Amino acid sequence: MEKLLLLVFGPLVFAAVLLVIITGMRRAVESFRSRPTFAQLKAAQEAYLGRLLSPQADAVERELGKLLPERLLQLYEDKTAIQSGGFKLENPGKKRWRPKRWPVYCFEPLDMQALNELPYEDELGAGFCFATTGRGCWYWIAASDQRAKDSPVIFLDYDGSRSHGNRVADSLDEFLNWPRLALK
Repeated sequence: MEKLLLLVFGPLVFAAVLLVIITGMRRAVESFRSRPTFAQLKAAQEAYLGRLLSPQADAVERELGKLLPERLLQLYEDKTAIQSGGFKLENPGKKRWRPKRWPVYCFEPLDMQALNELPYEDELGAGFCFATTGRGCWYWIAASDQRAKDSPVIFLDYDGSRSHGNRVADSLDEFLNWPRLALK
């Protein structure tokens, strides 16, 4: 009886194991092939930098139907500041045993593509996500009917913690002037 089971089910088990191995190898080869080449990465980086250094505030404001704060527009005019990234900001006013740090992976281009690709929160109203943590979270600033000098910075957290919708700083100027630490 045992020989019969081995003769009948042995080839089936062998075929199933072989199928799993081949499928795994095929996925590994596909993932290796689907990686972007150096030239593709370089082209994507240059396209991002071109968009970042060519803000389209008028088009974004037309689409929003509101005006962005003056301080945000000044940030995009400063070509050195807007290209900086890879740092954490630490709120110096909040002294805790473990300080809260806000990572800024990079700034988002101020254009229609970014406006259409970045999150939009109905309850917050019109605004723009100007920076990202690089982990599914953004820093958002409100747009208004009249051009404001500045606006609070709100954290949009899609990473699962309880920080979603929290006010990070009372103004963009305050946020950008906090002490910077390198990202690890």
